[in-house]
Amino acid sequence: MGRCWVQFLVGEDGNIYEARGWDRIGAHTLGFNAKSISIAAMGDFNHRAPNQKLLDTIDRIIARGIDMEKITADYKLYGHRDASPQFDSPGHYLYSIIRRWKHYDKHGPTKD
Repeated sequence: MGRCWVQFLVGEDGNIYEARGWDRIGAHTLGFNAKSISIAAMGDFNHRAPNQKLLDTIDRIIARGIDMEKITADYKLYGHRDASPQFDSPGHYLYSIIRRWKHYDKHGPTKD
């Protein structure tokens, strides 16, 4: 794998792949990196939904981040396209799923 600008990658195998980790600022979304954690879902979710293992694993990372005080309990959740509309990320199907999650903020993120 070449350079990775996100903190974590999640596969449909249920595994978490650490890239930059908790303590390094990501370079995933210009203007939003210093106050966010990036979790990338591995796969193309424009044409199909991710499996439940992937969704559960994202939930586990977030819960662990809260336990470690790396993520606040009242965090806001966004899809990459909320900050960078020119991208389809995280895919149409995954985006429709996360928009129904409790912490999704329909108002969109604010820049650093």
